[in-house]
Amino acid sequence: MKKLKGLDVFEQVLKTPGVSGYEDPIRDKIRGLIADYVEIEDLDDLREDNIGNLIYERKTGKPEVALVAHMDEIGLVVSNIEDNGYLRIKKIGGVPDPLLPGRQVTIHTDKGPINGVIGHRPPHLRTGEGDDDEVTPWTKTHVDVGADSKEEVEELGIDVPDPITFDKELRRLKGEIISGRGLDNRIGSYALLEVLKHLKDEKLDVDPSMIWSVQEEIGLRGAKVVANTRDPEYVIALDTYTTTDMPGIEEFYKPIKFGEGPVLRMVDTRAISSPKMVEHFKEVAEEKGIPYQYGVTGGTTDGMALQESGCLAVSIGVPVKYSHSTVECGDWKDVLKLIELITEGVKELS
Repeated sequence: MKKLKGLDVFEQVLKTPGVSGYEDPIRDKIRGLIADYVEIEDLDDLREDNIGNLIYERKTGKPEVALVAHMDEIGLVVSNIEDNGYLRIKKIGGVPDPLLPGRQVTIHTDKGPINGVIGHRPPHLRTGEGDDDEVTPWTKTHVDVGADSKEEVEELGIDVPDPITFDKELRRLKGEIISGRGLDNRIGSYALLEVLKHLKDEKLDVDPSMIWSVQEEIGLRGAKVVANTRDPEYVIALDTYTTTDMPGIEEFYKPIKFGEGPVLRMVDTRAISSPKMVEHFKEVAEEKGIPYQYGVTGGTTDGMALQESGCLAVSIGVPVKYSHSTVECGDWKDVLKLIELITEGVKELS
C-alpha cells in the first residue's frame, strides 16, 4: 500500500488514550506535536484552562475565529474492585453495551497501564433458557486482569476510578480507507494540528484560536466553558459525521459517501449551522475545487455549545461509519480535504 500523507502523525494521536475527564495523555501528546510537528517554538500563546481545554491563540485585535475539536473519547472507569479480583465498570460517554463483551482493554493507573479483558459467557455454558441470547448490560459486566483477589488487584496499582480504554489498532482497508477505535474525534484533533501548521505564518484578517476541547462525549462540557469565557465572532467545529452508507440502515437521512469530501453539518439534534458560515464554506469549496457534502443528522457537536454564545457557527466533519464502535471507518482523502477546506475557509474570513 502507498504511504498516506500525515497518517503516521495521526496514528500517534489516535493511539494516545484520553477518556472524557482523563484527557491528560492526549493533551500532552498534542502539546508535544504543536512544538515538534507544527514547529511552533514560542509556546507562550498555548495554555490550558481550568477544565482542561488546550488553547492556542493569536491575539492581534482582529475578530476571533475559534476552531474547536474535542480530544476526548468514550471509554470506561473502574467503579469497584470485587473480593474475587474482578473489576466492575461505569461507562463514560455513549458506549454501546454490545461493544463490551470479548474486548481487550487497558486500565490506566498511577503505576502505568495494566492489561485486561472483558469476558463473555461462552456458548458451552449456556442453557438455552432465560437471558442466554440477551446482550449483557454494562451493569453486569466484569473486567478480568488475571487476579484472584482484591489484594492482588490493588498490588497492580488499580484503584477506583481509574480510566479504561479499548485497545486500539489503526488498520488500512482497501485504498485509503482507515479503521480503528477513536476516529471520533482524533480525526478532528489531528486536522486541527494540520490547520495550525498551515496558518501559523499566514497574514489573516481574523485571529484564529485552536481549541482542543475536553469532555465532549459527556455533554460538551469543555466547549461550554469556552462559550462562557471567550467571545469569538466565528466558530468552526471539526468532528466526524456519522454516515448512513452501510447495510441495514434506513435512508432517513441524506446519504453521505466516503471519498466525496467533508460534510457541512446543516442541522442536527441540537444545532443549526449559521447559513452565512455554510454559504462561506460552500463558496470556498467551489472556488478551490474542494469536494464537499452537506447533510442533516442526529447527535450534536461542540459547535452547538459555542453557538449559544451568539457567534456564527458551523460544524464540518469527515464521514465515519460505525461510530462509537471499535471499528470506526473513514476515508483518508476526506481527512485531507477537511484540512484544506478549513484552512482556505479561515484565510478568506474577515
